[in-house]
Amino acid sequence: MNLPATKTAFSKINNLFYKSYLPNIIYSAIEVGVFDVLSNQALSCIDLSKEIETNEPITESLLEVLLAIEFLKEKDKRYSLTALANEYLTQTSELNQLGAVKSYIVNGGPFKNLTQALKGDIPEFDQNIWSTEKSIRGIEQGAKAGGIQRVLAFAKEIPEFKKATKMCDFAGNSGYYSFALMHENRKLHAHVYDLEIVCETANKIKKDEAGFDRISYHAFDVRAGDDFGSGYDLFFSSHYLYELGATNRLIDLLKKVNRSMKLGGLFISNHIAGKVNGDHRLTLAIVELMTRSMGFPTHCLPEKVLRNALSEAGFGKFRVKAPDERLASPTMLLSAIKIKEL
Repeated sequence: MNLPATKTAFSKINNLFYKSYLPNIIYSAIEVGVFDVLSNQALSCIDLSKEIETNEPITESLLEVLLAIEFLKEKDKRYSLTALANEYLTQTSELNQLGAVKSYIVNGGPFKNLTQALKGDIPEFDQNIWSTEKSIRGIEQGAKAGGIQRVLAFAKEIPEFKKATKMCDFAGNSGYYSFALMHENRKLHAHVYDLEIVCETANKIKKDEAGFDRISYHAFDVRAGDDFGSGYDLFFSSHYLYELGATNRLIDLLKKVNRSMKLGGLFISNHIAGKVNGDHRLTLAIVELMTRSMGFPTHCLPEKVLRNALSEAGFGKFRVKAPDERLASPTMLLSAIKIKEL
């Protein structure tokens, strides 16, 4: 598989794109009253949400964005305005630029209904949102900008990967990670589990790719309790376990994963794990706000949550690779070995 070597940091472009959402986000903060309420007092997220009558988890994500752009400051979990926001973003200031902010907002996009979501009108999350051929191809192209290469380099360092022959790519989209891993390990066969519409599209767009004879696609819906087979010595999951971690269902899922794997098998996770530095802090704060306002609980899986769940589910011998901030949406790579049967 001919994966290109990245010479520059795609994260710089990705972070710039996410900054384009800021006018809409700031204007929603103005509309629900964040700046006016905090103009002369410091409040916790809970108290602020009560004061302005907004959804607390989405408000929390909004505050993280405003912190990252230094419109707010925080001390002892209480938020207050910076001098900049107090001067230009409050109704009572003679220098307010509220009209100017409104002139920059755009119709459409992921934050078009943010004010409504903050007020509690949260849509039901559409799990088919990334199931179109355009989305599937776009996700793969994004992963080629360093993500696939990083996962492959991580896996190659683990002895158990070289011995693996049967892989489960859980919620694996078009199987782009599977193809890369199969190219490196010629004995490996992959089984990709995803929604039926995703599997149908993947079969169509991947049928001419080298290694297609060693990959199978299986229609699967975790919410329906569908099964994902057995006998795996490699189990891979990327950008999927977030909801399970946030809703206390991760341990049960990982116990099911344990029962599907051989003793000594390798589990690899590729997920956003939490706050990072610089522009990434702002980007991931915007991603989290977008995620919650779309009706999904989180786009973050902390290392502690994943480690504890894996330990309880019979895994150990952890390896961790910290996020690479040259990549867009930098992820933590974590591997574990199945050390006991359940």
